Amino acid sequence: GNVMDYKALLTGTTKNCGGGLSPWHTFLSCEEYRDVDLNGEFISGGQCWQIDPNPESEYHDNPQATKLGGDKGGQYESVAVDNSNPEKPVFFVTEDFEFGAMRRFLANGSGWEALHSDGDTTFLRMFDDGTYEWTKNETAARESGNKHYMNSEGISYHEGKIYFMAKKKQKMIVLDLENLTYEEEFSGMKFYGEGSFDDQPDQILHGARRKYIYFCEDGGPNPGVYARHDNDGTYFTLFQGIKGVHPNDETIGIALSPDSRRLIAGIQDAGLIMEFTRDDGLPFE
Repeated sequence: GNVMDYKALLTGTTKNCGGGLSPWHTFLSCEEYRDVDLNGEFISGGQCWQIDPNPESEYHDNPQATKLGGDKGGQYESVAVDNSNPEKPVFFVTEDFEFGAMRRFLANGSGWEALHSDGDTTFLRMFDDGTYEWTKNETAARESGNKHYMNSEGISYHEGKIYFMAKKKQKMIVLDLENLTYEEEFSGMKFYGEGSFDDQPDQILHGARRKYIYFCEDGGPNPGVYARHDNDGTYFTLFQGIKGVHPNDETIGIALSPDSRRLIAGIQDAGLIMEFTRDDGLPFE
């Protein structure tokens, strides 16, 4: 496609990362930073901002910080939402920090104001026996994050489950929201064809038909984008950077066009944004 227009809708923020989409078609942009005092004690951090891309909206030129990040903020990365009850959407926010705790925000209502009104915030606390809970004890959740899911990154919701990446531990964790159990696997362990997925998993995206999960990669000699077959867990390479040209870079911005026939991804430090189509013209599943 051709670029028809481009302008910044959100300015004055710091180190914006993955973000996510709301059920009412606004974008959520997460700031990933922490301010500390001379003793290393946390003072404040980034927030999660809501931006309306619709030029006809009253909020189009007025992005606002949401309730997702809490009063003090943090090193936030990405957002996913369970909209199975449209009047009570549930938002999940990852934090790219060694002691980061995943946040769960139960909104009261839907639409723009739902993220700027009081809701209920709890934190993910995982246990060694394959179970977890949502707790008000943020300290306990942060200790759990350091043990089980430090530096969490991309996140996605699908059919009652949350999929998210624990970057430093190089694994994908799947939370069963009904049974309060979880499963985990190391990324790229079952690989088919050429390439390798050896470094840190980053952003993730479910395909249109949920047949594949697509992954970005942070670091390594030639970071790439990969796909995981949802049925058998086999990984495939979509593309990789060039060895000696893109070392220790990271792939970013993975997205699909509305018809899923174009996959967009970039290489961060190289400043590249690329568009991919299938030779058979079919959508990315």
